[in-house]
Amino acid sequence: MKKIVFALICAVGWLATSGAASAQDLTCADLQWGEWVADRPYIEKSCAGVVERNGVLYAKFNATMERYFNNGDVKLRIHAPDGTWNVDTFRPPKDFRADVDGTPTVFSDIPSGKDIRLYVPEGRFTLVSFEEDVIVEAIPVEEPVEEVVVVEEVVMPTTASPLPLFGLAGGLFVMLGTAVAFLRRRG
Repeated sequence: MKKIVFALICAVGWLATSGAASAQDLTCADLQWGEWVADRPYIEKSCAGVVERNGVLYAKFNATMERYFNNGDVKLRIHAPDGTWNVDTFRPPKDFRADVDGTPTVFSDIPSGKDIRLYVPEGRFTLVSFEEDVIVEAIPVEEPVEEVVVVEEVVMPTTASPLPLFGLAGGLFVMLGTAVAFLRRRG
């Protein structure tokens, strides 16, 4: 009798835990992406997982910081689980923080080439900071900002008058006169 009760308790416990585990096995395919994905078709395949917080589903993305522009734009290389990546530019708020090695870091403090983790809520094109429970709208940038470097050539100053040429011509005539005088005395 004790064996049957123990087996029944184990079976009920196993069913309870397996049901809870299967309910939490959400994938990126379970998310409702919304209309904004049409502009960025790589987003669905770049999803690295799903996180649920306060009843809201968030898509998790792994990215590498490419560049932080002075106007606040952020150029990110968003990695897909299959190894491919896409580069996109966003404009997050200046105080927004991304997860860098487990610590929240402002985008302006993230060096180029650093791996970061981003969370996007289901159905909206926003970035989420779990440390502060802040949801902000991300503004997509149409064209990436290119930095133009102006290189000035060093130009030597021009002389103000032909006076140096007169000095050079005078020196040549003095040398010519000396050479002619020397040849006349020898001859």
